[in-house]
Formats: sequence, C-alpha cells, structure tokens
Amino acid sequence: MEEKRVQAIPRNGSWESLYERVKKAHGRPVWIEIKVTPDLFGDLYNYDSIWEAKQRKFLSIEARITNEGNLYLEECVEQDFGDEDGFGVEPDTYMSGLIGKDGFFIKPFHV
Repeated sequence: MEEKRVQAIPRNGSWESLYERVKKAHGRPVWIEIKVTPDLFGDLYNYDSIWEAKQRKFLSIEARITNEGNLYLEECVEQDFGDEDGFGVEPDTYMSGLIGKDGFFIKPFHV
C-alpha cells in the first residue's frame, strides 16, 4: 500500500519563497507559518499547542536548514511546571518533523 505524503503548505506565499527565507538564515532558527491540513499532525495527541494551531488554522513553528538542505521543524507542545514549589518537574515535550526541499515531509511530526 502506498504511503500518503504530507505536504507543508505555507500560510502566506509560496513554498519556494519560504524555503529560501529559511535557507538564507544559514542554520539559525526562523519562525514560519504553515497551514493546518487534516494530515499535518497525523495521530498525535491534541497537546495545547496543536489544539491552538487547529483553532487558528495555522502552525507557527521554528524551522532551520539542515546540512542536507532539508527543513527541521521543532516546537514545544507541552511544558511541565510541576507543582507550586517546582517539584515533579519533568522535561518539556517537543514535536519535530523534517521537510524536504520539495515541501513534503520526510519525517512527519512526532513527539
């Protein structure tokens, strides 16, 4: 069975212009906005950041170019503050994904 490819669709402008903007940052993180599509988050749990993106209909996320020329995206989707004294603090939960030069995910969003 053929696996469905998920495309990253910029909120504004073209994929090519978004890709070039991130590429020109030479590995420094750049905030980008991509449209929320039915397949964007796959079966990920509805963390607060994902829920908010679905409500806004776009995801604002940091992207940076990799040595291979792909875009690496990463976003904190859940912060753990522990109790009022800071006890029970666990590491924050991050979502990441990898998009190829063609605008399709190589590695879909995962936690």
